[in-house]
Amino acid sequence: MSTPPPVTLLVPCYNAARFLPRLMEAVRALRPPFAGVLAYDDGSTDDTVAVARSLGLEIITGNPNRGVAHARNQLAAAAPTAWFHFHDADDLIAPDFLLKLGPWCDEHHDVVSCNADWIDEDTRRVMIPWRFDPAKIAQAPFGHLLRTAMGMNNSIIRKSSWAAIGGCDERLAIWEDADVHIRLARAGARFHHVPEVLTWSLRRDESFSNNYLRNWRCRLLTLESYAAGPLPTEARPILAEAAEAAAGELAILGDETAARRGIALCRSLGFHPPLGGSTPVRLLRFFVPALTLVRWQRRRRQRAQSTPAT
Repeated sequence: MSTPPPVTLLVPCYNAARFLPRLMEAVRALRPPFAGVLAYDDGSTDDTVAVARSLGLEIITGNPNRGVAHARNQLAAAAPTAWFHFHDADDLIAPDFLLKLGPWCDEHHDVVSCNADWIDEDTRRVMIPWRFDPAKIAQAPFGHLLRTAMGMNNSIIRKSSWAAIGGCDERLAIWEDADVHIRLARAGARFHHVPEVLTWSLRRDESFSNNYLRNWRCRLLTLESYAAGPLPTEARPILAEAAEAAAGELAILGDETAARRGIALCRSLGFHPPLGGSTPVRLLRFFVPALTLVRWQRRRRQRAQSTPAT
């Protein structure tokens, strides 16, 4: 492999003053280091800008708050290197992150990624282990990333590839990072995955991702956008499954209008929800509204997942 290219660390910030010192302690332990660190303050109401500057960070200030997708787009446009890595201010990064991923940032790849863990900030218990199949990521990333969302903490992205898809969709309050990776895959970006946990997302009660209704509304919006364009044949059932899952979650959360959009999307792809399930459930769809069955099936699966094994 050739000498790894320089990579800029991009940090979107909103009320991140208490997290930046911890992140920068981890960043300064990296060997090799990032070529530079650039932060963007998205209209914070705390001392984010002052703390960033006290840590020696270059920070772009924006006002009013316009959301993380806008912040990411501003950072990507200002990045001085051909490759960059986004990292949330309240999360952690392994000291060998660039040692493991940097060598793959070459002329043969556009996105280089790793595994990640979502962990409880207080107990450090692993809540969600994000794992990806290197072969699937390399050969059929669009379908694989539809099934397993990839966050920005996981990847290093070529700046020209980011620009080619127009960066983040600023309609999305959340899910913008998974959407970027899926659109990169759809556009033909070349992925390489290193199957090691090199980043950690710390979860807490006030985490932005805990607004599940907003999350699923954004998820549905992305699914509808994928269905509006050409789809690989093998991706259609995966997209239909995702649409049904979104419909079930949105119905449970009380947004039946959006849930019906999910059902309609599933049907537009040539499938008849509920998908899978037992024979009685499949028979019931001839007599019971699809949304009722999808909601019931989703709740049943949630209960099964939350029941401890004996």
